[in-house]
Amino acid sequence: MKILAWRTACVSAVIVAMTCAVPAWAGGAGFGDDDDNSEEEGPAYFGFVRDSNGATVPDAKVTVGVKGRGGVITRTDLLGTYKVPGFGKDVDPKDVEVTCNKPGYKQVRVTRRSAPSSDPKIPIETECTLQRI
Repeated sequence: MKILAWRTACVSAVIVAMTCAVPAWAGGAGFGDDDDNSEEEGPAYFGFVRDSNGATVPDAKVTVGVKGRGGVITRTDLLGTYKVPGFGKDVDPKDVEVTCNKPGYKQVRVTRRSAPSSDPKIPIETECTLQRI
């Protein structure tokens, strides 16, 4: 009887742990969940942080900032992805810089994969590459 109760408790604990871990593993909200940009908002910025071998880097700090005006700091999820909302329409996407870092790494490259569009609902993808030091 004790074995059955112990097994039931273990299975219940695993189910609860998996249920709680899924939103953290997936980065919480999905990329399309908050794409309703207001009329005053520019395009969102999203992308990946990878190491020089192409593996994703979880929990890297990503700074998305406007030259001379400040910015937003976020962290990558377990899949190495990040997303920040758009800045105002008055901000030229060419003035937005993305940097990334993580202890034990140095930034070697930032590649913008999609060009700014006239449609603010189309997000701008940027990939950041880190190298172990």
